[in-house]
Amino acid sequence: MSAVGEVPGEVARTREALAALLARLDPDAASRASAPPTPARPTVVLVGAPGRGRGELLAALLGLDAPPAPDADGARRARPEAFPDVPLLEELDLVVPARGADPDAWPVDGATAALVLADAAAPLGAGELDALGRAADRVDTVLFALTRTEAHRGWRTVLEADRTLVAEHVPRLAEAPWFPVSAALARRAPDVPAAGAEALRRRSGLAALQRELHRLVARRRRMLAEANALRRLAAALDGVAARAEATRAALRTPADGPGDLARRRDDLLAARAALRRDHHTRWRADLAAARVAAADDLAARVRALAAAVRTRIDEADRAGLAAVPRELAGQVEALAGAVVEGLGARLRALVAATLADLVPATELPALRVADRGEPALVPAPRTRPAEDRLLVVAGASGGLGLSRLALLPLLAVPIAPAALGAALVPVSVGLGLGAAGWVARARRLAADRAHLRQWSVEALAEVRGDLERVLADALISTEREVTLALDAALSDRARDLDDALAAAERAIRRAGTDRTEADRAAARTAAEAREGRDRAEALLRRLAALRDRVDVPVSVPVDVPEPHPRAASAT
Repeated sequence: MSAVGEVPGEVARTREALAALLARLDPDAASRASAPPTPARPTVVLVGAPGRGRGELLAALLGLDAPPAPDADGARRARPEAFPDVPLLEELDLVVPARGADPDAWPVDGATAALVLADAAAPLGAGELDALGRAADRVDTVLFALTRTEAHRGWRTVLEADRTLVAEHVPRLAEAPWFPVSAALARRAPDVPAAGAEALRRRSGLAALQRELHRLVARRRRMLAEANALRRLAAALDGVAARAEATRAALRTPADGPGDLARRRDDLLAARAALRRDHHTRWRADLAAARVAAADDLAARVRALAAAVRTRIDEADRAGLAAVPRELAGQVEALAGAVVEGLGARLRALVAATLADLVPATELPALRVADRGEPALVPAPRTRPAEDRLLVVAGASGGLGLSRLALLPLLAVPIAPAALGAALVPVSVGLGLGAAGWVARARRLAADRAHLRQWSVEALAEVRGDLERVLADALISTEREVTLALDAALSDRARDLDDALAAAERAIRRAGTDRTEADRAAARTAAEAREGRDRAEALLRRLAALRDRVDVPVSVPVDVPEPHPRAASAT
């Protein structure tokens, strides 16, 4: 028998041996890790936090406008008997399970693989990462879909952040495949011409996800079911080993008797109760103070710039007034840079102070504070209104009137009126034109100054609004990143405290027994559990290598039919 042909028997024997070992070491853990019945057909469950669009993505994968109606148990199931024309369902079922009382508990038991949905709007939260870790202990094959990419231009940044978070919290899924998808683009494709429809389908990313589901799940159903059973056993044995090591640490803690252990338990309880409350209260208060300080700084800088611009307009000649918009644009860009840099320095100091006692300095989140994108734009001055031009014309007319008033005394001289009128015509015209020109220039300069003053007030108000949005986005982004890091650090610290507390409780119960014998028993339990876990992990790695090398699983008959040809065109 070839090495490949020996794997099914080895898997069965290993699974039975590890199940017996777990039942002997921890019957409760063995009950929780028991494998549900293998489904008749490969089943992929779509899971994720509320609002991630599970039903929307299911409908898009099926080519429907709306997801299937829920069954009596609240789950939405896509099976070939209900959708006979969907090629993807010829060899696997898709299920959106009903949510339980706990939204952070994802029902993956009985599934062949899990498709985890993340939102392109923001990275995975602490609750999602915890739920992912629990689900990864129950199902071996996990894929990820980043949904609603059409609505968020920064989805690539979110995708990289999600990959990093998953690698930190569930290291074995660091290389799991991710698929950026958009159900909305796929839904719009039938409503546009053929060339545009094909482009929308490509941008939706659904074809790649459909191909991967078929490649990874449909043709390897038995191997994946066996891997799921081994994964549950490996996770349960790892938990047994961790609890045994915590018991040993508690037993080795120097203590004069139950009184010291009880005091240690009380200290741990107090620390656990105050942990999240104290840190989150301080973080919110400091962030609120930073928000107020940033708003005050922006307002003060804009007021100072507005005063300087008004002075410049009041003192400038016509050439100087023409240069005001260009100069103001440069000053606004410098102001925006100073405001953003000040906020960045303030927030980086705040993050360091918040996480100083939880996260090493080398592991602090690298914040991209206030990425302004496009430079701050100053709107161009509007066209001068018609009223300004009318005032200039009126001023010129007034100048002509002044010339006539200046000549009235001469007209009273007792000489021939005709000769005098003819002699005064050039003088009247010259004076009129000169006065009209002077009045028109003065009116035009005054109108230009008034127009620029009004424009500068409106332009700076618009710039201030834009910068306030930039600062708000920066604060929201920073709050999200630091809250994720804070929650992760607090969760790690809380788990440490919980383990120490559980160990202290066990040590109190064992205080009257032989501590040395109890430590030896815990050491034997930890060693056996680790050995069983390592055996399961090694076999899981072999199964993964075999899945990557062969198209047909070794435990499935070789006459399994090929997928329907329509599957290629649909994907």
